[in-house]
Parts: sequence; C-alpha cells; structure tokens
Amino acid sequence: MQAQAGVLDSPKKHTLIQVYNFDDLPLITMNVARIGAQTPGMASEIAGAEKHFAMVGFGPMTWLWLTPDKPVPGGFRGFDETEIDGKNVPETDGDIMLYFSSDHAELNRAMASQVCELFGKDGELVKEFVAEKFIQTNFHEDLSKAILIDHSTNLDTEKSCFVLAQQFRGEEDILSSQYQNSFFSKTDSGAEIYTMTFSNNPDQLEESAESVSCAPVFRGVFFVPSLNLLTSLRMGGIRMGSLAINAKWKGH
Repeated sequence: MQAQAGVLDSPKKHTLIQVYNFDDLPLITMNVARIGAQTPGMASEIAGAEKHFAMVGFGPMTWLWLTPDKPVPGGFRGFDETEIDGKNVPETDGDIMLYFSSDHAELNRAMASQVCELFGKDGELVKEFVAEKFIQTNFHEDLSKAILIDHSTNLDTEKSCFVLAQQFRGEEDILSSQYQNSFFSKTDSGAEIYTMTFSNNPDQLEESAESVSCAPVFRGVFFVPSLNLLTSLRMGGIRMGSLAINAKWKGH
C-alpha cells in the first residue's frame, strides 16, 4: 500500500486545484470514479519525463455511493454551514477534487483539460485555484503516521487520508495544528490563500475548520484513497477485501 503522490510530497513550482460537482451523482458515480482513477495515469502520459503529480480526492457523497455498505472509518461527512467572527461560512462543497502540480503551468492545464473532457457535460467546475506561490507549513512529526490511516484502523483504507480544502480572501497566513499546504494567488478581486489540511481523522479536520482565524469563502472535505485503492476503481468496482461491491456474498 502507498499513498497517492501529492499527499506527502511538497508542491512543485506551479499548482492547479479544481473541484467538480455532478448532476445525477448516484447514477454516474462509478463513471466519475473510473475517470478519477485514470487521472494519475493520464497525467503521466501527458507529462512524459516532466516531474509532476496528480492527486484525486472524493467528496463524502461520492464515496458513500461508491461504498454504501462500508462507510469510511471516522464518520466522514460534509461540514454544515456555520459562523466565524460574525461571518457566514458555507457548508462544504464538491464531489471530486483534482490537485495537479508541476514545474510548468501549461502542463497542469493540459492534464486538467483532459479530465474535464472526460467528465463532459455531467461535470460542473465549481472551484478553481491557480497558485502563484506555495507557502510551506512547518510540521515536524512523522507525516505518514500523522496523516495516513493505519492498517490497524482499517486495512482496506490503509495509506489513505482526508483533506480539508479552504479558500480565504486576503494575505493573512492561515495557521493550523495539522499538516497543511498553503498557496497564494492574486486575482482581479484581490489576494487569496488556499489551504489543504491533511489528517487521518475527519473529526480533527472539522475542529481545524472551526478554529481558523477568518471565515473562508469556500471549503470542501475529501477522502484521498491510497494509490492501491484508487487503482482498484479502474475496472468499475472496488475489489479490495471488505470494500468489494460483492463482499457480503463472498464465502457463501
């Protein structure tokens, strides 16, 4: 088992993050999952020898439809709308998150465009963030132990994790006690900070979301399956142990 590239890796020079929603998700979940599972491979074909990574995360409803009889341990769910410093904070949004990073902005765009083409009219791009600068967050613990699900917790989801993605207006650093990558961008509407906070416990991410110094304008929470678990989706079904679609009939 190994984690997806991008979970434990520092971002490259250029980063592109996209979040999609889908109409009729229950009917097309497996197709969405197959495209997500193919994304790292497609990205490698496009990138060739260029250093890069493409990471895929699934929103709570997407993963629920993929594994209806085997929920992710830890109570993975969307976060409700709330209030921070008197400002409304939106509920979490997003059915799938794509995280591309390389040394060339045009390469990230090429990889993302290929996935967008496969999603077709079913996919709605609800958030896109093009990072101009990566802000390293100090974190000195063993990252694999701190943010990846251990085999003793759940063998099927070993080396998977959860990520909280949030977007803030302004240039204020958004600190977190969890492992976090932060990105900066300047748009026509002003400066923006985008954070990706990782954990092996979704409850910790909810606590982190409620303790930020200012209200985000967007947030989403996603399950990032291990590379092995992601690969198992390519054939149209999860085929690993108790997460297999036909697991309840095995052995009968």
